[in-house]
Amino acid sequence: MSVFNFTNWLFRNKWWMVYAVRVVTASAATLLAVYILGLKVELSAVISAVVVTQSNIGGSLTKAFEQCAGSLIGAAYATCVILVIQPMDLLMNGISLAVALAPMAVLAAFSIGFQIAPVTAVIVILGAPEPGAGPYILASERLLSVILGCGIGLLISMLVLPVRASRSVVETGSRLADLLADQLKAIAPGDGTGEEALIARTSDVRRTLLELESLVQDAVSERRVSFGRAPDGQRLLRVLKRVRHDVDLLRRAARGAGDDALYADAGGSWRHAALSGAETLRNVSRILSGTEVQENINTLVPAARGYRATLDEMRKTGVTVTLSTDALSRLFRLGHALSQLQRDLDDLIAASLQITSSRARAP
Repeated sequence: MSVFNFTNWLFRNKWWMVYAVRVVTASAATLLAVYILGLKVELSAVISAVVVTQSNIGGSLTKAFEQCAGSLIGAAYATCVILVIQPMDLLMNGISLAVALAPMAVLAAFSIGFQIAPVTAVIVILGAPEPGAGPYILASERLLSVILGCGIGLLISMLVLPVRASRSVVETGSRLADLLADQLKAIAPGDGTGEEALIARTSDVRRTLLELESLVQDAVSERRVSFGRAPDGQRLLRVLKRVRHDVDLLRRAARGAGDDALYADAGGSWRHAALSGAETLRNVSRILSGTEVQENINTLVPAARGYRATLDEMRKTGVTVTLSTDALSRLFRLGHALSQLQRDLDDLIAASLQITSSRARAP
């Protein structure tokens, strides 16, 4: 790998190093705070800080709430179980553990974010900070360590190389638009892209869409605490899902086309429409990245109109009468999918412009 390629790779994946710096800083700051305060909860506190320190501020806010709420519920319930059952031997310890874990496990099953609740219950039931200490002492120390770790982890996420989820939503949306453009270009007639390459592009789109969904949820957490004027990424996510569905419809409609009417009569207009749709998606990516674009953003509009005109001409000249049912169905399925893609691209452009304007107004 050349120095230039390595530099590009490093720039594209810089978030790995940013995340590593925040995690190390949060754990070191928490450990230092524990020793300065003279506490004996360094293990739980540092673990909480590492868990809370996420790749963006919205994720850290969500994890901090889940850690604190889950620990509070687990510690409070386990303490009540001990005070009621008062285990003194192995059998009673086992019964207490079962009674404490059953509802906490159900809670964790319903909400994956509260998986810390059964862990805290186990620590309170079976652990002991020092000989003779009661369950309320262990529960209070457990809560103190989690609150300390969550607080420092959240603070580090907001101060050390902070990354807002709303900003990551825009960047990931731009990348997803480019991937959809690549996929649309690859299914255009004459591209020569093999099925394996198309499957790889589809996998990249699916993976990026899942990443965008997670980031949008983190951005919602940021908006709930009014952390700046974060743009609403939920509309962008909904429209991108529809566009991805449209591209999949086009891919399935064009699959398996040989030397039939799709290529012989409508191939040129279909190829122009596919490439125009790809160019429109490139324009959306440019909008989201803050780049100036031409006034006519949706270049698919005249191209889709041209494809429909080609179908009309084929009907007038009687070409459609000689086509097989499969070829005729493919032609009209492509036309329907192009019309749907045109409408969804209009919505996508509107959502992208809305995000751009909200980012311009943000302080």
